[in-house]
Amino acid sequence: MKTLVLVVLAIAAVAKAELTEEQKQKLKESHQVCLAESAVDAELITKARQGDFTDDDKLKKYAFCMSRRIGFQNDAGEIQVDVIKQKASSVVKDPAVLDKLVQDCAVKRSSPEETAFETFKCYYTNTPNHVSVF
Repeated sequence: MKTLVLVVLAIAAVAKAELTEEQKQKLKESHQVCLAESAVDAELITKARQGDFTDDDKLKKYAFCMSRRIGFQNDAGEIQVDVIKQKASSVVKDPAVLDKLVQDCAVKRSSPEETAFETFKCYYTNTPNHVSVF
């Protein structure tokens, strides 16, 4: 089972049904900040939430912004595996499955933006309930 741990990652944290009201508010705030920062077309985010990931630089910038704000990557773009595992564990209960998801998805790419984008995409694709951080 592949997984985009980065995405897995927090994505686990993004399972809105399991977030506190405070976490939901922070996620909403992060979305607004990242939307403004990236200048991405909101329609691309909507499509990504449904599994249609458009290869778009602004969408990738948005993904990295969200990944940083959630804690999956630091400002330098380095993957924060411990944070991803901690946040994703609320959605992925089996530690072996979680480890595999992180191993398969949280992979450093050519840029921090590409890393975030591909991680989120991998996580969405490889989780049964298609959790989305976007």
